[in-house]
Amino acid sequence: MRDCAAAEERGEVVECGTAACGVRDELPGVRVCDYKLATHTVEPRASKIHRPPDPARIHPELSFLPSEMPRAPKDRAPAKRKRRRRRPRGNCAASDSPDCFSSLPDDVLIAITSRLPTRLAVSLSVLSRRYRNLPAMLPRLDSLLLSAPPFPIPLPATPPRILRRLDIAPTKRVKPSDFRRAIESAADHGVSELAVRLRRRVCLPKRVFAIRSLTVLSLNTCAVPRLTAVACAGLRTLKLHRVFVNQDIVTAILSAATRLETLEMVFCTGLIGGCTVESSTLRTFLFKPALEQNAITLSATGLRTITVYTRPKTQKVQLAPSPDVRKAYLHIAKFREKLSFRMRPFLDAAVRLACLTLRGFSMLMLAGEYEDTAKLPITFQDLRTLSVSLDFSSESEVVLLVKLLESCPNLRQLTVSAAENKKKDACLEANLKGMLANVSCINGSLTQVTFLGFKSEQYQKDLLIFLLNRTTNLKKIGVQFPESEKAVVKWAFDRRKAPIERKSTLYNLRYLELEYTR
Repeated sequence: MRDCAAAEERGEVVECGTAACGVRDELPGVRVCDYKLATHTVEPRASKIHRPPDPARIHPELSFLPSEMPRAPKDRAPAKRKRRRRRPRGNCAASDSPDCFSSLPDDVLIAITSRLPTRLAVSLSVLSRRYRNLPAMLPRLDSLLLSAPPFPIPLPATPPRILRRLDIAPTKRVKPSDFRRAIESAADHGVSELAVRLRRRVCLPKRVFAIRSLTVLSLNTCAVPRLTAVACAGLRTLKLHRVFVNQDIVTAILSAATRLETLEMVFCTGLIGGCTVESSTLRTFLFKPALEQNAITLSATGLRTITVYTRPKTQKVQLAPSPDVRKAYLHIAKFREKLSFRMRPFLDAAVRLACLTLRGFSMLMLAGEYEDTAKLPITFQDLRTLSVSLDFSSESEVVLLVKLLESCPNLRQLTVSAAENKKKDACLEANLKGMLANVSCINGSLTQVTFLGFKSEQYQKDLLIFLLNRTTNLKKIGVQFPESEKAVVKWAFDRRKAPIERKSTLYNLRYLELEYTR
């Protein structure tokens, strides 16, 4: 002990034995004789000692040491650093700010959420218990979808609620009685949009066309009963796709729906004798007949957009003039018998036409109607897009194309689709080239030209090269062609190279586009 004290005064560290310091051998591990200076190493015995003895009992001089010696720290993974929370701006903390929205009365809360979309308003119910019953309190629902029978009644009788849209799209065949109650309940709650899509043609309830609150009605793969009450005065959009309906029901709907603006009839059956549509409020009309329909009659003076397709069995097409029409798409199929169709009165009255598409045999029929005139009697000042499908070997169709281009001084986009040519070795005559050179839109407003179904025939090559060389303000030109015509298209495009070239492939057809402006 004296040696250790002397060493302490000199500031030395001494390892002393158990006899010098009086430390007992039963202390396991490394024991500190003096907390700062002297240490000894003692081999532990086999006896199990959980707690070491108090050093103050062994050395009274070390009474300042703690009763339990500190243990060596274990190898632990470093603790994750806690993320510091940002203090809210302002004088008070976020927890101290009052929750004004949760403390609102129910009437004010419903008035706010009723102006939100239904999906967003219902999502508030998961925020807290305060909003758990919010969906049941909303006075208006956005949409409801019924897909699996048996269909329940969509909405309870109380409280009164307004339903905007109801979709009925069952995954299997159903009976009319399965969804009749759902439609009647939706009608009582003021449904404005109704869409029914069935797996097979099943008769609809007779009250479908008697819902006064309907503005949009879409029917797909179903049948309309013959004795159907019609009282839908507020109907604005009617879509009939693969629906069995007779002419009497169509006439009754058009007479009752005084605000009807959009009508689509796609592959509707039951109109064996023909289809007649007469409406003064109609703005958009789409018609694709079924196989057995042989006559189409349309009388709509306020029409804006028209799309009409015909079938090979169609024998008569009658379109009343519509001065306000802006977009027209006419697709005349190859007719088996003589077709009674005069498009000239309709086209002559379309003063405000902006987009015209003629597919199938439309150019052939118009060429016969305008054969006796050297120039079209009307000028389409607003026409910007013209798309035609013609036989390049037919001189009458090409002459009609020249006449159309002459009557469109502000044309910007021209799309030419090649039909089946009868003469393979025909070429563009000199008089037609001279007529094309005097067209004002080619020398002025035309900026985009597209060829669809291009083939290496002399007539098409002459027309392509002529447009490449003579179009003054050409910005884009694209050609769709099969793989076998790649070399011919490359040869034609080398006449006027462009800084930007785009390539694409769709349905085994290649498309090459040149852009002359960055």
